[in-house]
Amino acid sequence: MVTTNPNNIIILGAGSTGRYLAEDLSVENNVILVDKDINKINQIKSNSKLDIMAISGDAADLSIFNDTNLKSINFFIACTNDDKLNILTAMFFEKIPGVQTLIVLKDYKYKDHPGKLGFPEIKTFYSGDIVSEKIMNLFETPYSWETDKIADSRILFLKIKIDESNPLIGKSIYSLNKDGVNKWKFLASTEDPSLKKLNFIRAKGPATRLKKDDIVLVVIASEFEEQFEESFFAKNDTELKNIFIVGGSYIASNVAKKLVKKKCDVKLLVSEKSRGRELSEELSGVQIILGEPTNENLLKEQGVGTDCDYFLALTDDDEINVLSALLSNKLKAKNSLVVYSKSEYQDVINSIGAEREINTKYSVSGEINSYIMRKSFSHETIIDENTKIFEFECHEDINIEAISENISLAFIIRKDNPPQYISNPEKGIAKKGDYVVVVTLDADAERNLESKILK
Repeated sequence: MVTTNPNNIIILGAGSTGRYLAEDLSVENNVILVDKDINKINQIKSNSKLDIMAISGDAADLSIFNDTNLKSINFFIACTNDDKLNILTAMFFEKIPGVQTLIVLKDYKYKDHPGKLGFPEIKTFYSGDIVSEKIMNLFETPYSWETDKIADSRILFLKIKIDESNPLIGKSIYSLNKDGVNKWKFLASTEDPSLKKLNFIRAKGPATRLKKDDIVLVVIASEFEEQFEESFFAKNDTELKNIFIVGGSYIASNVAKKLVKKKCDVKLLVSEKSRGRELSEELSGVQIILGEPTNENLLKEQGVGTDCDYFLALTDDDEINVLSALLSNKLKAKNSLVVYSKSEYQDVINSIGAEREINTKYSVSGEINSYIMRKSFSHETIIDENTKIFEFECHEDINIEAISENISLAFIIRKDNPPQYISNPEKGIAKKGDYVVVVTLDADAERNLESKILK
């Protein structure tokens, strides 16, 4: 579905992030995808589901854009594996009136380069910072698998797994939402928690009761976060002290530094001596250990066991992260988190019992998509391939949940003084001027919602 006023977007780089962005943005925009790898381009062209124009060529030779009406372009997004090429091409497009330029960076040392080169308007996205923030959000709500602050931090979004000791077991979602009206809302739960791939369904009626290993999506008005935590989670579920990190990545060092400031005892396992020396000088208060993340005996010797409150697999290698997290679960670490980039690892991570996972591709793509959409109509947060949070302002009265059975209304924020948080609006109607937060549970629901609010 293309809107009446679609953006014209050029995406440079058909890697995992570029392709995912192209797929997502092409639903409502006109997308041109550029990559020098002819095999990637041919693969994309052969996918009849994608309404994307694909060009093969080396963007360093700017002449490949000669046949494109550059004055019609609204956004240029550079997300190749070459940061220098990303910056070079973004500088070229930044000089074209009306084009907003965005860069996805691989190396943190280039974050300030656009400004230093006289192009402060170029918007940079660095996965290390984005993922680090997501990890630290989890430490604020350790009982949650995933945490996002949405609606300008007015609302907290959580993905929670129901463990065997949780007082939520046996409670109906209907009663939980009745007790938490205008405070919190349980939106959806897994259809079958035994499946490797998570499929969420909208909570319907008093009969939907939570059981062990269910995963639920919850939103909380931020002012009631403490009340929600005290109601459903014991204090010992929220105290994290002993943290074990594997990886010498920017994310690993950045998270370690932040955790030390939170008075945590942090151990960081690094496989390269030179990187270990660098981190020893950089990270005061962090114990640096040299060794391989997949050495089970080493992990055990260094305290990865029942006393380990959190095991964080933060290397730049998906396979090592998955294997080390598997070992941490075998050694009975209380919590584990895996950072990964390849989508095919999601099912593996879910199957090995890792409690939490963060996909760098989704994280970066979600930030970019939200940035673009915020300029037009809404803000989007990607939870997984099927599930997304949408925020938007109503330009007319809408019965949101009547649009699709796989849309769940979270909150409307009504512009009163002070603003009202309404979880069950009268007759289900969001009024003109309301700020609305909803969750779509599949691609059809997403398209149906967009067709309604983009008219």
